[in-house]
Parts: sequence; C-alpha cells; structure tokens
Amino acid sequence: MQSLEIRKHLKIYRQFIKMSVMQQLEYRVNFIMGFLGECVYLFSKMLYVMIVYRAGGNISGLSSDQLLLFIGTFTIMTAVFVGLFADNFFGISRQILKGELDVFIVKPVSLQFFVTMRFVDIVKPIPNIAAGTALIVIGWSRLGAGTDITHILSYILFMLCGAVLTYSLFLIPQILAFWTIKTGGGNDITSRLWDFNNMPMKIYHKWMQRIGIFAVPVFVITNFPVMAVINDLSMYYRIWGVAVSVLTFAGARLLWNTAIRQYSSAGG
Repeated sequence: MQSLEIRKHLKIYRQFIKMSVMQQLEYRVNFIMGFLGECVYLFSKMLYVMIVYRAGGNISGLSSDQLLLFIGTFTIMTAVFVGLFADNFFGISRQILKGELDVFIVKPVSLQFFVTMRFVDIVKPIPNIAAGTALIVIGWSRLGAGTDITHILSYILFMLCGAVLTYSLFLIPQILAFWTIKTGGGNDITSRLWDFNNMPMKIYHKWMQRIGIFAVPVFVITNFPVMAVINDLSMYYRIWGVAVSVLTFAGARLLWNTAIRQYSSAGG
C-alpha cells in the first residue's frame, strides 16, 4: 500500500512538472526575460567570486579552490530552493486567505504534497545550475582530492540531506500562516537565513556556527557536502547532518498536521 502511494505521488509530481513547463513556455517573452534577469543577478554574485579567486590566499583556513566548492554548492542549492520550493511556500498564506486551500483539501492526494510541490520553476534554476556545476567541477578538479567513490557518495548524500532540510526548515515559517495569515516577516527572515550560506560557515564566529548547525541548522545545507569532500567533517557531524534532516522534516510534518486539524476554512 505504501509503495502504491509513493508511485501515485511520483506520477502526480511528473504531471506537476509537465504543467509547470507548459505554463512557463506559454509566454515566451516572460520566459526569456526571467532567464536573462536571473543571469544578470547571478553574474553580479559571481563578480566577488572572481575577485576572491584571483586574490588567492586563504580565508579562514580555506583555499580559493575550496571556496569555489562552497560557493558552487550554495548556487546549486539555491536552484533547488527557488526551483522547487520558494513559489509554493510563499503562496501558502494567499491560499489560506483566499480560500483556495478549501478546494485542495478534498483532493485525493496528500495536502502537504499538493500545496508545497505543485509548481516547479524551470527559469531561475537553469543559470544557477550551470554556474554552480562549473564552480564545483573547477574547484574539485583543481583540488585533486576526494575523487573516489566514497567522497562522491558522501557529497551526494549530504546534498540530498540539504534538500530535505531546505524543504523542512523553510516550510516551517510558512505554516505559521494558518494562525497569523500574513507571513511577510517570515519570508524576510527566510531570505536572510538563506543568504548566510553564501559563504562558508568558518568565516563566522564559533557561537554563530553552533547556532547555524544545531539551533537553526541552515549551515548544514551547503557546508556539510563540501566539508565531507575536503575531509573536514567529523563522524559526529556526519551523523548529525543526517539526523537533523530527518528530525526537521518530522517536525515540519507534525506542525503541518497540527495546523490542518485547527484549520476551519476561509469562512471561519
């Protein structure tokens, strides 16, 4: 029964992707302008990468090639966040306010899945994936280390954990819309938290690193995959990276179910 449900949701998700692509390609000018706008924004972010890389030297004990791995990983995870989650998350409060959630509740599919995974943005992730992959390949090849299957699988594992943690950690503030309706402040906090991952956590003070690993584990998302590659991730952190992803997802799921049980429709 469980496997049937998984296959059903995977089939539905394929339809979500198909409909999202058709919807975005329907207006070609908007697609092209959105793509070019994201390229310009990404280029502005890459300028400081070139400056840091050309300057050489170490930053908090990290070489310029290791920094490329960190920034490339952040860029890839940004594509995951804006492509799969952001628009869905930020639309939750509108759906509650306008009563759209009332229609979704009666559908024979997981409500959380339907609300948080329904739209896939294919425009913004393209330049981010391209640039992030290039930075990772250049940094990884120049380091000349961590190319065995163990390091590669560790990197993939913690990237997957980062994706799960991104979904869970940034969904939680949006669930508060069931009680507050408006979550503009939560969206701003979410954006600022995400930007903390723009550089390696080692540039921050020790107490801030602990907060970003254990209290609000945003640093786990893009730091742990690279730290696994450069052999800077202890076994304790490896266990925590997997465990916190599972625990945060379970917490988000529990909070969602609590909110749905207390939800009384748009009409009160």
